[in-house]
Amino acid sequence: MKTKKNLTLIYAIVACLAFSMITKQSEAQQQIGHTQFLWNQLSINPAYAGTKKSLSAGLFFRSQWMGIEGAPQTENVFVHAPISHGDFGVGLNIMRDQLGISNAITAAGNFSYKLRFDQGDLSLGLSGEYGSHRMNWTSADPDQVGDPSIPFADISESNYNFGFGAHFSNEFFYAGLSIPRLLETDTQFTSEESSITALYQARRHIFFTAGGMWKMNRTTWVHPIMMVKYVNGAPVQPDLGVLFFLNKTFWIGSSFRWGDSVSVMLDYAITKQLKVGYSFDFTLTKIQGHAGSHEFFLGFDVRKKKEGYNHPRFF
Repeated sequence: MKTKKNLTLIYAIVACLAFSMITKQSEAQQQIGHTQFLWNQLSINPAYAGTKKSLSAGLFFRSQWMGIEGAPQTENVFVHAPISHGDFGVGLNIMRDQLGISNAITAAGNFSYKLRFDQGDLSLGLSGEYGSHRMNWTSADPDQVGDPSIPFADISESNYNFGFGAHFSNEFFYAGLSIPRLLETDTQFTSEESSITALYQARRHIFFTAGGMWKMNRTTWVHPIMMVKYVNGAPVQPDLGVLFFLNKTFWIGSSFRWGDSVSVMLDYAITKQLKVGYSFDFTLTKIQGHAGSHEFFLGFDVRKKKEGYNHPRFF
């Protein structure tokens, strides 16, 4: 299994899958995405579970278009780790997303299996997800009180989904391909007391991620990152960026999300196990009159002593 033939096979699989995604058209972009996505690829790829060779946990908080009433807010908690001598990985990703009177909570369990090659590790992953979507009509503030067409009770619906992903990595490079939600679902919110019907249509998203880590000098590493998102009915959206790792302590960089925003990122390694991060997005769309989008990150890694901490590869 440790031959050049294996590496050729891996590249061929990734190339074919990537090409099949590019030929697809899109429909709507609903899958939540972080600006600092490199610190939690588990949210979009179940194959990422256990790939850091450590128990890894983190917390994200994102406030989009700050200052606009009802603007999106997202909280995300995750944990994943390798098991069985690193041959398998398990993970849990919990996310809450609020937009106006809409509130969605999802919990996804992830499982991965690792294939080892001379050139790196290829992980294949599966996920199972439970989601609850709620329309909080009681928190609405209509212009006319007592309008019979407006529901006066909250409505909630639940659904299930599953996903698939592949992730290849070594000390200096990674690439991932995933469909975190394979099932396309239509959730309809109806009320017996009202003529209003709300419909939430969840569409299949496909993600391709890649990045590398190269040493510039004794104190500086450069880390280019990329995430490309495809979904039927919407333009293909690439997210490109570069970070610099300074003195094994600071990460600083910027990214560009095509047709959406420009972001700056700053992360600080408090200890070898604890890291904090912040990003700010400058919106390029017609949605103005707000204080930008802010994202905070807290990450924690516990690695076995025999693995060491000498190499600054955090992806």
